[in-house]
Amino acid sequence: MKKLIFPVLAILPFLFVSCSLDYGTQNEQQKRILPEMILSDVNFTRIEKFEDTATLQAATLEIFKEDDTIYGNDINFKSYDKKKVTATGSSEFIKIDNRTSIYLLLGKTNINSIKNGITINSDNLKWNDKTSQLTAESDSIVTIHKQPDAKNNTALTVTGSGFAFSALSLNYVFNGKVNALIETQN
Repeated sequence: MKKLIFPVLAILPFLFVSCSLDYGTQNEQQKRILPEMILSDVNFTRIEKFEDTATLQAATLEIFKEDDTIYGNDINFKSYDKKKVTATGSSEFIKIDNRTSIYLLLGKTNINSIKNGITINSDNLKWNDKTSQLTAESDSIVTIHKQPDAKNNTALTVTGSGFAFSALSLNYVFNGKVNALIETQN
């Protein structure tokens, strides 16, 4: 028994001296790769002045503290004004950059402005929250559909590339090839 205890006691100091348990030595690349938090089956509500102003649902959200970004998939969102839904949307993937207030909507994306009767579909959209601009890459195809309203009995569907939209003025432009369909009730 004495023969067994001596080798074990002789090895113990080397184990404690040679082993480092410091996990705080991640390099910068490792910090960016690993999310601070992963949330599943997410439901967020933004409340301002005691009223819901927006909701967000996601299958998964990954939060990266180091670059202040959030990545998510299977996204659904709504915005409200005076307790009425003004817009809805969905996207397969989202990247939120909180430092720049830029939201990238990737994969099949649909935005429906109920208030304005406009639907926007694309696979690649970028929302700039500071400027209220919605844009797409120059080669991305975007379809806009404008519903007829009480003033105008005309429906408009435009598909094209080089898309930019101002949520402030409700003006949009296509800088690439465009196809359009105008339907009138008359």
